[in-house]
Amino acid sequence: MNKNLREFVDKEHRVMSDFYDICERYNERNKALIKRELRQLIEEDPDFLDPYLFLYQILEDEGNLKEAEKILNEAYRRAIALITDKDGSWPDILKWGWLENRHIIRTILNKALSLWRNNKIEESLDLFRKLLKTNPNDNIGARFYILAIRMGMSLDDFEDRFNKGGYYDSEMIDWFDRNYKDFLDEFSWWEKAIEEEEYIS
Repeated sequence: MNKNLREFVDKEHRVMSDFYDICERYNERNKALIKRELRQLIEEDPDFLDPYLFLYQILEDEGNLKEAEKILNEAYRRAIALITDKDGSWPDILKWGWLENRHIIRTILNKALSLWRNNKIEESLDLFRKLLKTNPNDNIGARFYILAIRMGMSLDDFEDRFNKGGYYDSEMIDWFDRNYKDFLDEFSWWEKAIEEEEYIS
């Protein structure tokens, strides 16, 4: 691998274990308590982003969309501040393989999905492309979203077709394999990277 490539790996966050404990205890009856505890974790470590995402999900489920968006935007702002350099440039490598990076990648993914849902297509594509470029192994499936957008699908269209009740199965992979070569302007670099296994962790 090119030694001049800049890789980002986040630090460990002590509150991570507390966050997982909160996730395990969550149910409809203790939702108010969980929301308070998530806000406390955010206050304790504002740069650990998973509590924002859980709070965002709860608020969305409650229909509190304005507050949910505010929470997501703050998490996204912090994610970008963590990974970019003084010129605002992304790292060359942002691997999902590092557990420490996952809260950041999940945040950027959620922001990209929100932009897509709100028909901000170019902004959404920009984030999906950066996520794929920095991690071509693509554990989060950015390539599927990119192809769907390029094929004119909305997020609702995508979910209706591929979401099998909270998971995606091999149908989505087969669909991608059948169609991505129609968009080699988008995916030729990715195809080459995967073939050479330069980024596979």
